[in-house]
Amino acid sequence: MFTLKEKEYMLEVLKRDKRKSLFRLRRTAPEHDRLIEKLEQMIRNERVNREHL
Repeated sequence: MFTLKEKEYMLEVLKRDKRKSLFRLRRTAPEHDRLIEKLEQMIRNERVNREHL
Protein backbone atom coordinates (compact mmCIF):
# COMPACT_ATOMS: atom_id res chain seq x y z
CA MET A 1 0.00 0.00 0.00
CA PHE A 2 1.20 3.51 -0.74
CA THR A 3 1.30 6.41 1.67
CA LEU A 4 -0.63 9.59 0.96
CA LYS A 5 2.58 11.40 -0.03
CA GLU A 6 3.47 8.63 -2.50
CA LYS A 7 0.00 8.76 -4.05
CA GLU A 8 0.19 12.53 -4.39
CA TYR A 9 3.61 12.24 -6.04
CA MET A 10 2.40 9.57 -8.50
CA LEU A 11 -0.58 11.76 -9.38
CA GLU A 12 1.72 14.73 -9.96
CA VAL A 13 3.97 12.66 -12.24
CA LEU A 14 1.04 11.28 -14.23
CA LYS A 15 -0.48 14.74 -14.69
CA ARG A 16 2.90 16.16 -15.74
CA ASP A 17 3.28 13.38 -18.31
CA LYS A 18 -0.22 14.04 -19.64
CA ARG A 19 0.51 17.77 -19.94
CA LYS A 20 3.74 17.05 -21.84
CA SER A 21 1.93 14.70 -24.20
CA LEU A 22 -0.61 17.41 -25.05
CA PHE A 23 2.16 19.71 -26.24
CA ARG A 24 3.73 16.94 -28.32
CA LEU A 25 0.35 16.11 -29.85
CA ARG A 26 0.40 12.49 -28.75
CA ARG A 27 -2.37 10.85 -26.83
CA THR A 28 -1.92 9.04 -23.56
CA ALA A 29 -3.39 5.57 -23.11
CA PRO A 30 -6.91 5.33 -21.65
CA GLU A 31 -5.37 3.47 -18.71
CA HIS A 32 -3.36 6.62 -17.96
CA ASP A 33 -6.54 8.65 -17.51
CA ARG A 34 -8.15 5.96 -15.37
CA LEU A 35 -5.08 5.84 -13.15
CA ILE A 36 -5.28 9.61 -12.66
CA GLU A 37 -8.96 9.37 -11.73
CA LYS A 38 -8.37 6.47 -9.33
CA LEU A 39 -5.47 8.23 -7.62
CA GLU A 40 -7.49 11.42 -7.23
CA GLN A 41 -10.32 9.43 -5.69
CA MET A 42 -7.98 7.51 -3.36
CA ILE A 43 -6.36 10.76 -2.17
CA ARG A 44 -9.75 12.41 -1.56
CA ASN A 45 -10.99 9.38 0.38
CA GLU A 46 -7.86 9.19 2.48
CA ARG A 47 -8.04 12.89 3.37
CA VAL A 48 -11.71 12.60 4.35
CA ASN A 49 -11.03 9.50 6.44
CA ARG A 50 -8.17 11.22 8.27
CA GLU A 51 -10.41 14.17 9.12
CA HIS A 52 -12.96 11.88 10.72
CA LEU A 53 -10.50 9.86 12.81
